[in-house]
Amino acid sequence: MKTVIVDRSAIFASRPRGLVRIAIFSFLAAGTIAAWFLREPLRNLVFAEGVMANDGPTQEAIEQVIDLSADQQDAIRRAWDTGRIVHREVAIRRLSRLIPADAPLPTQFESWVLAAARDPDASVRETALGIVHGHNSPALAAICMAQLKDCDPQVRLLGLDHLNGVSSFTAIPIIVPLLDDPDPLIVVRGLKLLERWTGQKFGVMLAETAPVENEMTGLEEFPEGSQTKAIAGATRAKAWWASHQSEFGPVEFEAPAAVFDVPPSLLPAGDFHLSGLDGRQIRLSDFRGKVVLLNFWTTWCPACLSEIPELIALQKRYGEHIAIIGVSLDNVPDEDGHLGGNEGAESSSGDHPSLNTVREKVARTVKARGITYTVLLDKNNSVGSRFNGGELPTTVIVDAQGYVRRRFIGARSLPVFEAMIAEASQPLPSNQNKLAFENSSSSQIRNK
Repeated sequence: MKTVIVDRSAIFASRPRGLVRIAIFSFLAAGTIAAWFLREPLRNLVFAEGVMANDGPTQEAIEQVIDLSADQQDAIRRAWDTGRIVHREVAIRRLSRLIPADAPLPTQFESWVLAAARDPDASVRETALGIVHGHNSPALAAICMAQLKDCDPQVRLLGLDHLNGVSSFTAIPIIVPLLDDPDPLIVVRGLKLLERWTGQKFGVMLAETAPVENEMTGLEEFPEGSQTKAIAGATRAKAWWASHQSEFGPVEFEAPAAVFDVPPSLLPAGDFHLSGLDGRQIRLSDFRGKVVLLNFWTTWCPACLSEIPELIALQKRYGEHIAIIGVSLDNVPDEDGHLGGNEGAESSSGDHPSLNTVREKVARTVKARGITYTVLLDKNNSVGSRFNGGELPTTVIVDAQGYVRRRFIGARSLPVFEAMIAEASQPLPSNQNKLAFENSSSSQIRNK
């Protein structure tokens, strides 16, 4: 009989190795299965984090992040808290859709919305004021008054647009000071509201004074004699007010504490660098210590070209105390995919102009228009996308400390630019939360 000798140590040594192999295989299999089932949430998470960290994503990308979020309110707040311009504009718009139309402004959103109604970004401000009006907030009159005292006539018009949500007894004394406004459109819009509330006629037609488009330049201009007509109507309205002012007395209205307690947002402009027409790299931080006016424009935008003389005059008047930077977006396709404002110039076509061609075109415009301020080329729209400069002209005013003090769309006059520069030259008040509500009608606001 043959004796078989078994090496028991070999048997026992092989067992752990087999178990390890099985464990590793099981772990990898479980990980693969988990990754398969979690691949979509992981992909969404990576996408969301990338969009939130991006300085200038598309608005569509931010909308997608919010739509994919399990908690849309939290995603909206996260977008707002990034402090980035495009994110904040999407966030406040989505917030307006989140609140039921027939509901009052929820308490948890009140301070946020009221601060946004005084935001440096005019687009955010417009949306927020619409929320305040649409949800019948008791702060509406106070917030409208803040707009009516603004140095930008477009913001004053915004205040007038929403003042029709306030009672006539409160609103009429608020409007009276606007009868001396330098902008005829504001005067006439105020007159129209007074006519609606008083039943009086002040002899001015809105169609006779509203700006109309110049067929040659594409710019909006006031019709001839509009200023005279506005003054005549205002004179008649003042006469009516003189005989009826005693019927109103001091106006009192309540404003939530949030109107006073929440300061407007501080928006750091950050830094960037772009090439000048000579190829030299210029950074925004090179101008730290000065008020900087960033003007996003193109050579084919009529409104952009119309305000160039105002910007030249502004630079000449303030010299080295401010810096004006014209950021050309000529190399960036418009929202229809066209380059240079021409339907025939598609961004994807083979005859896409070279950067040198674009630079030469911009340089010719600079020379022909006598531009004396700095002009930079944003060839990849890296800066334009950050400041949401797709609508032209877009202007951003940055103070000496690097904070955005104004962002708005559309051309402005020299006096308006001067008022904005003067405003940005003043340090931010330590108590930003205080609004100036004094007016000639001695209106009184009670903090609720």
